[in-house]
Amino acid sequence: MLGKKLVMRGSVLFGWDNTTDKIVSFHSQADMITPMLNLLGNLKDVSCVFSKARITPECKFV
Repeated sequence: MLGKKLVMRGSVLFGWDNTTDKIVSFHSQADMITPMLNLLGNLKDVSCVFSKARITPECKFV
């Protein structure tokens, strides 16, 4: 996997406070399963990669 490029689709939702004109929250989400499956070729290997990872398949850090 080293040196490989993953292209992920995702979204970011910003919460805006009209009173202060500032961002007060954000929520990000991305699909890592599909590009990992394309790279590795099977769900067993994808599962193995995420079993001890510091990031979830939804792209959340743990």
